[in-house]
Amino acid sequence: MTKNFVYTERYRLGIFGEVFNAFNIANLRGYGSTLDIRNPNPLAQTYAFGQPTQRALQTFGSAGPRAFQVGARVSF
Repeated sequence: MTKNFVYTERYRLGIFGEVFNAFNIANLRGYGSTLDIRNPNPLAQTYAFGQPTQRALQTFGSAGPRAFQVGARVSF
């Protein structure tokens, strides 16, 4: 989000804020490529193809799952 302030026609101030991974959703990786074997009993069937096997680390800057960033920009 950005909010711009215009003081004169020449001077401008922009204040912004950003949020990364605000909903704490895991970044998945390492998808399985092993083909599934058909089980004669459909209730005992397991599926592994295309399922994620790892999670990407969520340490962004502050070593937490969410990160906030604020800043300002002055134009003249």
